[in-house]
Amino acid sequence: MRVFVSEYVCGGAWPQKQLATSMAREGQAMLAALVEDIAQVPGCEVVTTWDARLGPCPLQNCEVRIVGSASDELSLFRELIRDSDAVWIIAPETNGELLKRALQVRLVNDIEAPRSSPRRFLGASDRAIMLASDKLPLATWLQERSIPTPETLPFNPVDRQAVRWPEPTIIKRRDGAGSQDMFLVRDGFDLWNARHELGRLNEPETFIQQPFIAGKALSVALLISEDGTILEVFPVAEQHLSDDGHFKYQGGRIPAEISPEAALAVQQLAERACRAVHGLTGYVGCDLVLPDASPPQPTLIEINPRLTSSYLGYRQLTDDNIPARLLATNSEPLRWMSAPVTFTV
Repeated sequence: MRVFVSEYVCGGAWPQKQLATSMAREGQAMLAALVEDIAQVPGCEVVTTWDARLGPCPLQNCEVRIVGSASDELSLFRELIRDSDAVWIIAPETNGELLKRALQVRLVNDIEAPRSSPRRFLGASDRAIMLASDKLPLATWLQERSIPTPETLPFNPVDRQAVRWPEPTIIKRRDGAGSQDMFLVRDGFDLWNARHELGRLNEPETFIQQPFIAGKALSVALLISEDGTILEVFPVAEQHLSDDGHFKYQGGRIPAEISPEAALAVQQLAERACRAVHGLTGYVGCDLVLPDASPPQPTLIEINPRLTSSYLGYRQLTDDNIPARLLATNSEPLRWMSAPVTFTV
Protein backbone atom coordinates (compact mmCIF):
# COMPACT_ATOMS: atom_id res chain seq x y z
CA MET A 1 0.00 0.00 0.00
CA ARG A 2 1.37 3.38 -1.02
CA VAL A 3 0.39 6.01 1.56
CA PHE A 4 0.61 9.72 0.82
CA VAL A 5 1.14 11.71 4.03
CA SER A 6 0.58 15.43 3.47
CA GLU A 7 1.42 18.02 6.14
CA TYR A 8 0.13 21.45 5.13
CA VAL A 9 2.73 23.79 6.66
CA CYS A 10 5.98 21.84 6.17
CA GLY A 11 4.80 20.16 2.99
CA GLY A 12 4.93 23.36 0.98
CA ALA A 13 1.31 24.55 0.97
CA TRP A 14 1.84 27.49 3.35
CA PRO A 15 1.20 30.52 1.08
CA GLN A 16 2.94 33.24 3.10
CA LYS A 17 6.63 34.09 2.81
CA GLN A 18 7.20 33.62 6.53
CA LEU A 19 6.47 30.11 7.77
CA ALA A 20 4.43 30.10 10.98
CA THR A 21 7.04 29.16 13.58
CA SER A 22 4.92 27.27 16.11
CA MET A 23 2.71 25.58 13.51
CA ALA A 24 5.75 24.61 11.43
CA ARG A 25 7.46 23.18 14.51
CA GLU A 26 4.44 21.11 15.52
CA GLY A 27 3.72 20.16 11.92
CA GLN A 28 7.25 18.91 11.33
CA ALA A 29 7.19 16.86 14.53
CA MET A 30 3.86 15.23 13.63
CA LEU A 31 4.94 14.61 10.03
CA ALA A 32 8.22 12.97 11.05
CA ALA A 33 6.53 10.77 13.64
CA LEU A 34 3.67 9.66 11.39
CA VAL A 35 5.92 8.94 8.41
CA GLU A 36 8.25 6.86 10.58
CA ASP A 37 5.38 4.84 12.05
CA ILE A 38 3.53 4.18 8.78
CA ALA A 39 6.79 3.12 7.10
CA GLN A 40 7.08 0.36 9.72
CA VAL A 41 3.66 -1.10 8.89
CA PRO A 42 4.20 -4.25 6.79
CA GLY A 43 3.29 -3.67 3.17
CA CYS A 44 3.25 0.13 3.42
CA GLU A 45 5.47 2.62 1.63
CA VAL A 46 5.22 6.35 2.29
CA VAL A 47 5.48 9.39 0.05
CA THR A 48 5.35 13.01 1.25
CA THR A 49 6.29 16.56 0.29
CA TRP A 50 8.72 19.02 1.86
CA ASP A 51 8.97 22.82 1.65
CA ALA A 52 12.34 23.83 0.20
CA ARG A 53 12.36 26.92 2.47
CA LEU A 54 12.93 24.65 5.46
CA GLY A 55 16.26 23.41 4.11
CA PRO A 56 17.30 19.77 3.72
CA CYS A 57 14.56 17.29 4.51
CA PRO A 58 15.30 15.25 7.67
CA LEU A 59 12.70 12.56 6.92
CA GLN A 60 13.83 9.00 6.31
CA ASN A 61 12.31 5.72 5.15
CA CYS A 62 10.04 7.50 2.68
CA GLU A 63 9.95 9.09 -0.75
CA VAL A 64 10.20 12.87 -0.44
CA ARG A 65 9.18 15.36 -3.13
CA ILE A 66 10.66 18.83 -2.64
CA VAL A 67 8.28 21.77 -3.21
CA GLY A 68 9.33 25.25 -4.26
CA SER A 69 6.04 27.16 -3.97
CA ALA A 70 2.44 26.79 -2.78
CA SER A 71 1.18 26.60 -6.37
CA ASP A 72 3.66 23.83 -7.15
CA GLU A 73 2.55 22.01 -4.01
CA LEU A 74 -1.11 22.01 -5.04
CA SER A 75 -0.30 20.47 -8.41
CA LEU A 76 1.94 17.87 -6.80
CA PHE A 77 -0.64 17.25 -4.08
CA ARG A 78 -3.20 16.19 -6.69
CA GLU A 79 -0.64 14.07 -8.53
CA LEU A 80 0.37 12.19 -5.39
CA ILE A 81 -3.26 11.56 -4.47
CA ARG A 82 -3.77 9.90 -7.87
CA ASP A 83 -0.59 7.83 -7.46
CA SER A 84 -1.38 6.57 -3.95
CA ASP A 85 -3.65 3.97 -2.40
CA ALA A 86 -4.35 5.93 0.79
CA VAL A 87 -4.07 9.58 1.84
CA TRP A 88 -3.46 10.93 5.36
CA ILE A 89 -3.75 14.71 5.64
CA ILE A 90 -2.43 16.88 8.45
CA ALA A 91 -3.72 20.43 8.01
CA PRO A 92 -5.16 23.22 10.15
CA GLU A 93 -8.88 23.90 10.14
CA THR A 94 -8.13 27.63 9.71
CA ASN A 95 -9.58 29.12 6.53
CA GLY A 96 -11.05 25.73 5.70
CA GLU A 97 -7.68 24.30 4.67
CA LEU A 98 -8.32 20.82 6.09
CA LEU A 99 -11.70 20.66 4.35
CA LYS A 100 -10.30 21.95 1.05
CA ARG A 101 -7.65 19.25 1.00
CA ALA A 102 -10.08 16.50 1.94
CA LEU A 103 -12.29 17.61 -0.94
CA GLN A 104 -9.33 17.22 -3.32
CA VAL A 105 -9.18 13.54 -2.43
CA ARG A 106 -12.92 13.19 -3.12
CA LEU A 107 -12.49 15.04 -6.42
CA VAL A 108 -9.68 12.77 -7.63
CA ASN A 109 -11.72 9.70 -6.72
CA ASP A 110 -14.74 11.05 -8.61
CA ILE A 111 -12.70 11.88 -11.71
CA GLU A 112 -10.84 8.57 -11.75
CA ALA A 113 -13.92 6.39 -11.11
CA PRO A 114 -14.66 3.80 -12.44
CA ARG A 115 -11.23 3.43 -14.04
CA SER A 116 -9.41 2.79 -10.76
CA SER A 117 -10.06 1.87 -7.15
CA PRO A 118 -10.86 4.85 -4.90
CA ARG A 119 -8.09 6.24 -2.75
CA ARG A 120 -8.67 5.53 0.90
CA PHE A 121 -8.96 8.79 2.81
CA LEU A 122 -7.75 8.33 6.37
CA GLY A 123 -9.87 11.12 7.78
CA ALA A 124 -13.37 12.36 8.48
CA SER A 125 -16.22 13.03 6.06
CA ASP A 126 -16.60 16.48 4.54
CA ARG A 127 -19.64 17.29 6.69
CA ALA A 128 -17.91 16.16 9.87
CA ILE A 129 -14.83 18.27 9.09
CA MET A 130 -17.03 21.27 8.30
CA LEU A 131 -18.91 21.03 11.61
CA ALA A 132 -15.93 20.24 13.84
CA SER A 133 -13.82 22.97 12.24
CA ASP A 134 -16.23 25.78 13.16
CA LYS A 135 -16.47 26.18 16.94
CA LEU A 136 -19.62 28.30 16.83
CA PRO A 137 -22.06 25.82 15.23
CA LEU A 138 -20.22 22.93 16.89
CA ALA A 139 -21.02 24.35 20.34
CA THR A 140 -24.71 24.62 19.42
CA TRP A 141 -24.72 21.10 17.99
CA LEU A 142 -23.19 19.66 21.16
CA GLN A 143 -25.45 21.61 23.51
CA GLU A 144 -28.53 20.39 21.66
CA ARG A 145 -27.32 16.85 22.39
CA SER A 146 -26.73 17.54 26.10
CA ILE A 147 -22.94 17.38 25.81
CA PRO A 148 -21.37 19.83 28.26
CA THR A 149 -19.48 22.55 26.40
CA PRO A 150 -18.98 26.28 27.08
CA GLU A 151 -21.57 28.77 25.90
CA THR A 152 -20.16 30.22 22.70
CA LEU A 153 -21.05 33.54 21.06
CA PRO A 154 -19.66 35.56 18.15
CA PHE A 155 -17.11 38.25 19.01
CA ASN A 156 -16.55 41.24 16.77
CA PRO A 157 -13.24 42.98 17.61
CA VAL A 158 -14.37 46.26 16.00
CA ASP A 159 -17.60 46.36 17.98
CA ARG A 160 -17.22 48.41 21.17
CA GLN A 161 -19.87 46.59 23.17
CA ALA A 162 -18.61 44.73 26.22
CA VAL A 163 -18.12 40.99 26.22
CA ARG A 164 -21.11 38.99 27.37
CA TRP A 165 -19.71 37.40 30.53
CA PRO A 166 -17.98 38.79 33.55
CA GLU A 167 -14.22 38.40 33.22
CA PRO A 168 -12.36 36.18 32.66
CA THR A 169 -13.36 35.36 29.08
CA ILE A 170 -11.55 33.63 26.23
CA ILE A 171 -11.57 35.16 22.75
CA LYS A 172 -10.35 33.02 19.87
CA ARG A 173 -10.86 32.13 16.23
CA ARG A 174 -13.92 30.17 15.19
CA ASP A 175 -11.65 27.97 13.07
CA GLY A 176 -8.42 28.30 14.98
CA ALA A 177 -5.80 25.56 15.32
CA GLY A 178 -2.78 25.25 17.57
CA SER A 179 -3.78 28.01 20.06
CA GLN A 180 -3.91 30.45 17.16
CA ASP A 181 -5.03 34.00 18.04
CA MET A 182 -6.27 33.17 21.55
CA PHE A 183 -6.69 35.82 24.26
CA LEU A 184 -7.61 35.58 27.93
CA VAL A 185 -9.59 38.69 28.87
CA ARG A 186 -9.42 39.49 32.59
CA ASP A 187 -9.94 43.25 32.52
CA GLY A 188 -10.45 46.23 30.27
CA PHE A 189 -6.82 46.35 29.18
CA ASP A 190 -6.90 42.72 28.06
CA LEU A 191 -10.07 43.45 26.10
CA TRP A 192 -8.50 46.48 24.44
CA ASN A 193 -5.39 44.46 23.55
CA ALA A 194 -7.44 41.61 22.06
CA ARG A 195 -9.53 44.04 20.00
CA HIS A 196 -6.40 45.81 18.81
CA GLU A 197 -4.61 42.62 17.75
CA LEU A 198 -7.61 40.90 16.20
CA GLY A 199 -8.94 44.06 14.57
CA ARG A 200 -5.76 44.26 12.50
CA LEU A 201 -6.64 40.94 10.86
CA ASN A 202 -9.73 42.51 9.24
CA GLU A 203 -11.76 39.36 9.82
CA PRO A 204 -14.40 40.44 12.36
CA GLU A 205 -16.70 37.51 11.63
CA THR A 206 -14.14 34.81 12.46
CA PHE A 207 -13.91 35.16 16.27
CA ILE A 208 -15.86 33.81 19.21
CA GLN A 209 -16.01 34.36 22.96
CA GLN A 210 -16.36 31.74 25.66
CA PRO A 211 -16.28 31.93 29.45
CA PHE A 212 -12.92 30.89 30.88
CA ILE A 213 -13.13 27.69 32.91
CA ALA A 214 -10.44 27.37 35.56
CA GLY A 215 -9.20 23.81 35.68
CA LYS A 216 -6.87 21.23 34.17
CA ALA A 217 -6.50 21.31 30.38
CA LEU A 218 -6.81 17.80 28.96
CA SER A 219 -7.12 15.99 25.67
CA VAL A 220 -8.15 12.55 24.47
CA ALA A 221 -7.45 10.95 21.09
CA LEU A 222 -9.67 8.36 19.46
CA LEU A 223 -9.27 6.04 16.50
CA ILE A 224 -12.49 5.57 14.53
CA SER A 225 -12.92 3.13 11.67
CA GLU A 226 -14.51 4.04 8.35
CA ASP A 227 -17.80 2.44 9.41
CA GLY A 228 -17.93 4.61 12.53
CA THR A 229 -16.75 1.97 15.00
CA ILE A 230 -14.64 3.48 17.77
CA LEU A 231 -11.54 1.30 17.77
CA GLU A 232 -9.63 3.04 20.55
CA VAL A 233 -10.16 5.68 23.22
CA PHE A 234 -6.65 6.69 24.26
CA PRO A 235 -5.51 7.49 27.82
CA VAL A 236 -6.23 11.05 28.96
CA ALA A 237 -3.42 13.49 28.19
CA GLU A 238 -2.59 16.57 30.24
CA GLN A 239 -1.89 19.66 28.15
CA HIS A 240 0.90 22.02 29.11
CA LEU A 241 -0.10 25.54 28.03
CA SER A 242 1.66 28.88 28.37
CA ASP A 243 0.54 31.16 31.21
CA ASP A 244 0.79 34.38 29.18
CA GLY A 245 -2.92 34.50 28.36
CA HIS A 246 -2.45 33.01 24.87
CA PHE A 247 -2.61 29.29 25.82
CA LYS A 248 0.29 28.27 23.57
CA TYR A 249 0.63 24.52 23.41
CA GLN A 250 3.96 23.35 24.83
CA GLY A 251 3.52 19.60 25.12
CA GLY A 252 2.05 17.44 27.80
CA ARG A 253 2.02 14.43 30.07
CA ILE A 254 0.29 11.10 29.48
CA PRO A 255 -1.53 9.86 31.39
CA ALA A 256 -2.79 13.01 33.08
CA GLU A 257 -2.43 13.36 36.83
CA ILE A 258 -6.11 12.96 37.63
CA SER A 259 -8.11 10.32 39.47
CA PRO A 260 -9.16 7.13 37.66
CA GLU A 261 -12.79 8.20 38.08
CA ALA A 262 -12.11 11.59 36.47
CA ALA A 263 -10.13 9.97 33.65
CA LEU A 264 -13.01 7.62 32.87
CA ALA A 265 -15.47 10.53 32.87
CA VAL A 266 -13.23 12.46 30.45
CA GLN A 267 -12.90 9.47 28.10
CA GLN A 268 -16.63 8.82 28.16
CA LEU A 269 -17.38 12.47 27.35
CA ALA A 270 -14.94 12.44 24.43
CA GLU A 271 -16.55 9.27 23.10
CA ARG A 272 -20.05 10.73 23.43
CA ALA A 273 -18.98 13.88 21.59
CA CYS A 274 -17.43 11.94 18.71
CA ARG A 275 -20.52 9.76 18.37
CA ALA A 276 -22.62 12.94 18.17
CA VAL A 277 -20.74 14.18 15.07
CA HIS A 278 -21.58 11.68 12.35
CA GLY A 279 -18.78 11.00 9.90
CA LEU A 280 -15.84 11.45 12.27
CA THR A 281 -13.32 8.80 11.28
CA GLY A 282 -9.58 8.28 11.48
CA TYR A 283 -7.54 9.94 14.21
CA VAL A 284 -9.63 12.45 16.18
CA GLY A 285 -8.52 14.64 19.09
CA CYS A 286 -10.82 16.13 21.73
CA ASP A 287 -9.81 19.05 23.98
CA LEU A 288 -11.47 19.21 27.38
CA VAL A 289 -11.23 20.94 30.74
CA LEU A 290 -11.61 19.28 34.14
CA PRO A 291 -12.84 22.23 36.22
CA ASP A 292 -11.40 23.12 39.61
CA ALA A 293 -14.97 23.44 40.87
CA SER A 294 -16.30 20.48 42.83
CA PRO A 295 -17.51 18.02 41.80
CA PRO A 296 -15.22 18.18 38.75
CA GLN A 297 -17.47 17.44 35.76
CA PRO A 298 -15.44 17.53 32.52
CA THR A 299 -16.36 20.01 29.78
CA LEU A 300 -15.66 19.49 26.09
CA ILE A 301 -13.94 22.48 24.46
CA GLU A 302 -13.48 21.37 20.85
CA ILE A 303 -13.07 18.44 18.48
CA ASN A 304 -10.09 18.23 16.11
CA PRO A 305 -10.88 15.99 13.09
CA ARG A 306 -7.21 15.33 12.37
CA LEU A 307 -3.90 14.23 13.85
CA THR A 308 -2.95 16.33 16.88
CA SER A 309 0.36 17.05 18.59
CA SER A 310 -0.49 14.67 21.43
CA TYR A 311 0.37 11.90 18.98
CA LEU A 312 4.00 12.61 19.86
CA GLY A 313 3.33 11.52 23.41
CA TYR A 314 0.99 8.65 22.66
CA ARG A 315 3.51 6.91 20.40
CA GLN A 316 5.97 6.96 23.32
CA LEU A 317 3.41 5.36 25.61
CA THR A 318 3.06 2.19 23.53
CA ASP A 319 5.32 -0.26 21.75
CA ASP A 320 2.51 -0.89 19.28
CA ASN A 321 2.13 0.90 15.97
CA ILE A 322 -0.75 3.38 16.19
CA PRO A 323 -1.34 3.90 12.42
CA ALA A 324 -1.42 0.13 11.93
CA ARG A 325 -4.57 0.06 14.06
CA LEU A 326 -6.30 2.07 11.29
CA LEU A 327 -4.51 0.67 8.26
CA ALA A 328 -4.66 -3.04 9.11
CA THR A 329 -8.10 -4.49 9.71
CA ASN A 330 -6.73 -7.40 11.76
CA SER A 331 -4.52 -5.36 14.12
CA GLU A 332 -4.80 -5.94 17.85
CA PRO A 333 -5.93 -3.29 20.36
CA LEU A 334 -3.17 -0.94 21.51
CA ARG A 335 -1.36 -1.75 24.75
CA TRP A 336 -0.33 1.18 26.92
CA MET A 337 2.59 1.36 29.31
CA SER A 338 1.94 2.15 32.95
CA ALA A 339 4.78 4.67 33.39
CA PRO A 340 3.85 8.22 32.33
CA VAL A 341 5.60 10.05 29.50
CA THR A 342 6.14 13.77 29.05
CA PHE A 343 6.81 15.48 25.74
CA THR A 344 7.41 18.96 24.36
CA VAL A 345 6.78 20.61 21.00
